[in-house]
Amino acid sequence: MSEKERKQLLEQIEGLIESQDSETLKELLSESRSSDVAEVVEVLDEVARQILFDVLDPKEAGEVLEKIDEATRSEVVDDMTSDELIEIVETLPPDEAADVVGELDEQQAEEVLEQIDKEESDQIEKLMSYDEDTAGGIMTSVLVKVRLEDTISDALEQIRNADPDDEFFHVFVVGKNDILRGTVKVHTLLRRAPSTKIVDVLDEELPTVEVSADQEHIANTFRKNDLIVMPVVDSNGILLGRITVDDVVDVMEEEAEEDVLVMAGTRPEELDTHRALKAASIRLPWLLTCMLGALLSAIIFYPPFEKLFQDSFGVNVWHYIIYFIPAIAAMGGNSGMQTSTVVVRGLATGDLAALKLAQVFWREARVAFIVALACAIIAGIVAVGFLTMQSDDLIASSPKMDVEKLAMVLGVSVGISMFFAILLSTLLGLFLPYIFRRVGVDPAVSSGPLVTTANDIVSFVTYFSLTFFLLKLYSGVSG
Repeated sequence: MSEKERKQLLEQIEGLIESQDSETLKELLSESRSSDVAEVVEVLDEVARQILFDVLDPKEAGEVLEKIDEATRSEVVDDMTSDELIEIVETLPPDEAADVVGELDEQQAEEVLEQIDKEESDQIEKLMSYDEDTAGGIMTSVLVKVRLEDTISDALEQIRNADPDDEFFHVFVVGKNDILRGTVKVHTLLRRAPSTKIVDVLDEELPTVEVSADQEHIANTFRKNDLIVMPVVDSNGILLGRITVDDVVDVMEEEAEEDVLVMAGTRPEELDTHRALKAASIRLPWLLTCMLGALLSAIIFYPPFEKLFQDSFGVNVWHYIIYFIPAIAAMGGNSGMQTSTVVVRGLATGDLAALKLAQVFWREARVAFIVALACAIIAGIVAVGFLTMQSDDLIASSPKMDVEKLAMVLGVSVGISMFFAILLSTLLGLFLPYIFRRVGVDPAVSSGPLVTTANDIVSFVTYFSLTFFLLKLYSGVSG
């Protein structure tokens, strides 16, 4: 559905809710995709959402509830009665039902689980016991399972008896104690004689994943092996469930979203709530850290350097020196962010090339050198041009000042400082993700505010020190 069509759907639903035309609204919702309805739900107010879910039948409500974002789902679930939730949960597959029940408070979750079928309740509780970011947290226990001694006819019979809404691409084959032995593709079952033994068409090549494996590892395995399904086993090889490609698409989006948020100085929990105070409390720690770093830089470095320059060369020199600080700091921070983003992305996808520090260092060092050199030359030329344009003001305020020499010295200083700021920030952006990964912290944390703050401090010290040294070296700038 195009953006225009989605807007039209929103307007239609809002109009029908306002006019209280429940029958037409129900008909419209039944003809619309659950994913499109979910997008509409996310922008409706609380009262309109309640009216919409009252119109949906339990199965449709479950499909929509599963597709809306976590913050909205939490609010919708809070507004539902236990009876409504029970009807919805009973229509959902165990993995999706576990997501919904997981949004409830402990008392309401217990009440829902007690009222639904015992077998389904046990499956949901087992899935909820796994960490949500692991294979156990994203798998479903719904699958078709046969034994080595069974025939193709037995496997086909199980598929026929399964829920028609469930899609199966593989039949899983187990041996003694439900230990996974392999799989058989459904199209293989359809092409061979029904009396054929399962053991004769067994495929042992499909990768498996342990129930405790991180979802990022799972997503990378799917991507690298072009999988559509993967079995989940425990440490003894016992089959527990399966993960399908649609689950992995959600994981990939979630992991990418998480890295972007962490690199920006916030956390994924911000998306789980619509409360401004909660979101602000998540963002503030990183921002306050950056502010503290910037304030410390200003307090520690600015006053001593300012007095040193004024005592040695006069007020006007310091006045023009500080013009170029924002540009140097900004370029260093931007280049560091570029490097850390590339490195974090490589570590997240598990690419071998990204895991080899020496190889990555050699590539990024060459890139940084070229970028730094180009920026340094341009910045130096601009600085010389800018100061030359200000020559009349400088001469008027300090007749003894050698403006041309000052312009050249500051131009060289700005260029060299820009060069080193970019190189140093690139090194920070390169090494910090590896260091954080080694100590067990998400590498994305090292990006964004941390790189920027560290770079500002390094840039200030480098620029001020180098400028003072050059002005002293080429004496005669001011008399």
